[in-house]
Amino acid sequence: MNDPITVLLIDDQAIIGEAVQRMLAPEDEIVFHYCDNPLHAIAVAKKCRPTVILQDLVMPQIDGLLLVQFLRSHDAPTCEVPLIVLSSKEDPLIKAQAFELGANDYLVKLPDRVELVARIRYHSRAYNNLLKRQEAESMLRQENERQALYIQQVDKLTKAAVAVEQNAFQPENLSDVSDRSDELGQLARMFTQMVKTINTREQELKRLNQSFARFFPSEYLRFLRKETVTDVQLGDYVSKTMAVMFSDIRSFTTISETMTPQENFNFVNAYLKRVSPEIRNHYGIIVKFLGDGMMAVFPEGADDAVAAGVAKQLRVQEYNEQRQNRGDQPIQVGIGIHVGHMMLGMVGEDNRIQGDAFSDTVNLTSRLEGLTRFYGVSMVISGQTLNHLSNPDRYQIRFLDRVIVKGRNEPIAIYEVLDAETEAVQHLKRQTQIPFEQGIECYRQGVLNDAKSHFEQVLAINAADKTASLYVDRLDQLIEQGIPENWNEAWVFSEK
Repeated sequence: MNDPITVLLIDDQAIIGEAVQRMLAPEDEIVFHYCDNPLHAIAVAKKCRPTVILQDLVMPQIDGLLLVQFLRSHDAPTCEVPLIVLSSKEDPLIKAQAFELGANDYLVKLPDRVELVARIRYHSRAYNNLLKRQEAESMLRQENERQALYIQQVDKLTKAAVAVEQNAFQPENLSDVSDRSDELGQLARMFTQMVKTINTREQELKRLNQSFARFFPSEYLRFLRKETVTDVQLGDYVSKTMAVMFSDIRSFTTISETMTPQENFNFVNAYLKRVSPEIRNHYGIIVKFLGDGMMAVFPEGADDAVAAGVAKQLRVQEYNEQRQNRGDQPIQVGIGIHVGHMMLGMVGEDNRIQGDAFSDTVNLTSRLEGLTRFYGVSMVISGQTLNHLSNPDRYQIRFLDRVIVKGRNEPIAIYEVLDAETEAVQHLKRQTQIPFEQGIECYRQGVLNDAKSHFEQVLAINAADKTASLYVDRLDQLIEQGIPENWNEAWVFSEK
């Protein structure tokens, strides 16, 4: 069965309305509405909800092209409804203006009946399909929200287990989970009852398990699908597409040289204590600590990783405020994120095992973290990461470059996430976004002098934009030496 078609004609001439109505009358699935006053067009459209609009371009009450603009405004109920403009003559200039303002089609009135009906059906079918897709997307969002709530409550149950280990469990904290009628609710009720029956002899076992968790996080157990630590064996692994994050404190060696060994330990632990929870808060797994840095994976992908990276940088900003209040220098942290297929599991030997991840993706992510120093940014993500984000518009993302890192032959696109910067840096980079993007485009096209001019505009406003400064230096070199043969705009890095 065909979807219903509702046609709204906006034309001040009643004779045209009668003619179009006669043309459409034989079509049972088409419902016709007529508006003779263009000033009432949006109100009529809101009431009859057309699947296609026919609009005359010549009316005494309002300029026809202006009406097209009104119908296509983002806040109008007609902004997505297919619009066929009607004109008394074939005028390419008027036609081009109508299309530029958002018209979908153009007909000289009065058109042939067969052609008119065919175009109405074509545009209505596309619009109905759009509505169905939007409805499906809405249902998907609702399902995602339901799943998110489920995950949150699973996390609440997990935190309740940790609270038991810390002798701080409060049954009322699981009341909303226990009220569920599904297996999770049953699990919460059983868990609550179990905690109430634990005897004092289990306290020592709880403390022992808590100690084990410090060396082998529960996230590993869940990821490897193991019940307890004793079930984990050398060589256990999971292979799948995941997001990887590397982070590191810039110039840590310089900072550490001014500290005693004990102060170094205290400093690193104070930093890690603040930022590490954001990995778990966003469903990530810390694979290993790397002195002042860390490597983490996010089994569910890019959304969790980028959100965790932004949250980590916010914790760093809070920590820097405390350091500055004490008279200490603020620290800068670089974060690199990439998405790819990898293996995460247990390596070592029979008497000593630990978790680790293996893949070219891991090596590339480490290179991306290193590029944060080169470009003077807080967070670098790869093009693959951007493509895997379910809602990239949630973040302020700026293209940085196409690069070939050490150990690879193919270029990759890299981007920075401005949300990870301070408010002051974000403001300046938003303010210079247009000339920066113009500079990138000219650079890609090989228009070197124009590109340099755009980047110099950026630096005139934001002299601290290291990326823009790098492009100016690079362009000076290209202008002096000429563009190499087979140039593909990618910047090659020979060092890690």
